[in-house]
Amino acid sequence: MRYSFSTTLLCLLALGMWAQPQYSPHRQQERLNRGLIAFNTAQHTTFVSWRYFDGESDCRYQLFRNGQPVASTRRTSVTLPAASQPDDRYQVKVLDANGEVKETTPAVKPHASHALRVPLKLPDCTVLNNAACYHPNDISIGDVDGDGQYELFVKWNPAGAKDNSHQGQTANVVIDCYRLDGTRLWSINLGPNIRAGAHYTQFLVYDFDGDGRAEMICKTASGSTDGQGRYVSQAADDSAIRNCDDHRYYRNDNGHVLAGPELLTVFDGQTGAAVHTVWYNPNRAGSFNQEGTNPEGRAFWGDDHGNRAERYLACAAYLDGLRPSAVFVRGYYTRSYLWAVDYRDGKLIHRWLHASVSDTTVEHYDASWTKTVKTYASNTCGMGGHFTAFGNGNHNLSVGDYDGDGKDEITIGSAAIDDDGQLLYSVGFGHGDAIHVTDLIPSRPGLEVFHVHESRIPGNDYGWDIHDARTGEVLHHAEGNEDNGRGIAADLMADHRGFEFASANDWQLRAADTGDVLSRRGGSLNFRIYWDGTLQDNLADGGMGRTGYDGHYNGLRRPYTIQAWRGNGMTTVATMPHYSCNGTKQTPNLSCDLFGDWREEVILHDDDGNLYIYSSSMPTDYNVPCLLTDPVYRMGIVWQQTAYNQPPHLGYYLPDRAVKVEE
Repeated sequence: MRYSFSTTLLCLLALGMWAQPQYSPHRQQERLNRGLIAFNTAQHTTFVSWRYFDGESDCRYQLFRNGQPVASTRRTSVTLPAASQPDDRYQVKVLDANGEVKETTPAVKPHASHALRVPLKLPDCTVLNNAACYHPNDISIGDVDGDGQYELFVKWNPAGAKDNSHQGQTANVVIDCYRLDGTRLWSINLGPNIRAGAHYTQFLVYDFDGDGRAEMICKTASGSTDGQGRYVSQAADDSAIRNCDDHRYYRNDNGHVLAGPELLTVFDGQTGAAVHTVWYNPNRAGSFNQEGTNPEGRAFWGDDHGNRAERYLACAAYLDGLRPSAVFVRGYYTRSYLWAVDYRDGKLIHRWLHASVSDTTVEHYDASWTKTVKTYASNTCGMGGHFTAFGNGNHNLSVGDYDGDGKDEITIGSAAIDDDGQLLYSVGFGHGDAIHVTDLIPSRPGLEVFHVHESRIPGNDYGWDIHDARTGEVLHHAEGNEDNGRGIAADLMADHRGFEFASANDWQLRAADTGDVLSRRGGSLNFRIYWDGTLQDNLADGGMGRTGYDGHYNGLRRPYTIQAWRGNGMTTVATMPHYSCNGTKQTPNLSCDLFGDWREEVILHDDDGNLYIYSSSMPTDYNVPCLLTDPVYRMGIVWQQTAYNQPPHLGYYLPDRAVKVEE
């Protein structure tokens, strides 16, 4: 059965209709199964849950164990009073308003606990003659065989991975694909000419060509090999790529890669085979469709050692409103390039390229590589001199239909790019480490952006702002006293309509609608998650505290913790004894509504190459459509792995869409 993204939206006053997402019913859709899951709890009960889809408010669900009915409910989760045995099997029938069976799920076996263990195969620890232990890092998901169930794409980080600003050699980056039972489908080695670190490999997993099966697209280089052991250069049409020297090391003595072919490859999700390889645009010299060497001196990028040139982001976006494109970002401290690529009929095809080459100048290249130039003399904050995306990018980005035309726009920090690659606006507050885009203020039409600032600009140093996602209008802002390196936006308080937010400058919880302080007792700033069954967000953080990006421990044996706001502060509602990743960011390998009801799963790992997928067994009185059917959330899962990982958000205010179940 095929389920569609939500296309039915409430009609609003004419003043606000333009700002609401207007997704086409013809927008390419994913096929999702019911996501049925059962597991034993610590209370010796069995928790069973499944997905709810739009249009099922009149449906009833019948739960069967070993072919016998055990529950009939309108809820999408049930707690049975006894623990399950390994040979038990659970099944759900979906009944419509007339009592007719519209769907019967396949039977599933129960898991022993709420932590589903997925065993992995550790990569070779002697790659590049550099003894290096690997740990699972960022994960993305995609359905590689069209059965409605996601597989896991795992990026392995070697010990010794480096931030761009640091010198040193790194071992190779490896990306594997696994089924949920631990079966490895393939392994890709990106080779010696792709450095390991949070800013280099942004891998996009999605069904880009609409055949019902996911692909993976990422930056590659000479020496990268696919899941069949073949050099990715051999999947190119361009003879200059096919003839590149795949055995040459381009790393310099400091470990940086400042020369050599830069490539983009699409891989078949089921086999890992390289399907097509093209030049990566722009290259490090700022030119296109050819090899380039990093310019000498600081004039072009602002440094001469690749720190700014080697900063990458990536996302998927429905730029025509109907089919997904891949978008790759290079640079944000100074120059900022966004390159949109379509995957159609087995080929990667250039769509457009945006180049903010200075604070005032944008170069735009259309599908035929025809160049146009625009100049800008203002921004929406009215301060500083950043009038384009130049110097305005983040270590992260977000995607959504901000202007109600059914097509996606891209927020890259303190600027936004329209679906056609033109500058939508520049807010002008400069670079930052964290960003959150969702319906922060449900009383206003459209979406809003919460952004923390690392930059100093004339008239406003550091701090934070909230601005309109479509126009860039600054709604609230404040200065800070230093680099504001963390920020969270979440709907924590049930008695306050809309989101709250906090940042590292003062940790106070503020109201998104007014900017006023609601509490001086804030919580963690790293991740949000739906877990405890209420309609509010929870905060997630911790995970044994790996330091930096090299995988070493700092001795903080702190469990991963989920907390909820309870009246006057945060209360712990769940803990997990396994590791998060990405150093002080302490992000999960992935947080996502992976299966079961609308609560999100969290994926962590151990030192022995195992993943643990945790699900909530806390009761809920609400049905919410599977979060992955919301376009903003689904695109958020695609970009979650990018650089400084941010949590996904919905494109609507969840309490307005939740259905309270009355049996």
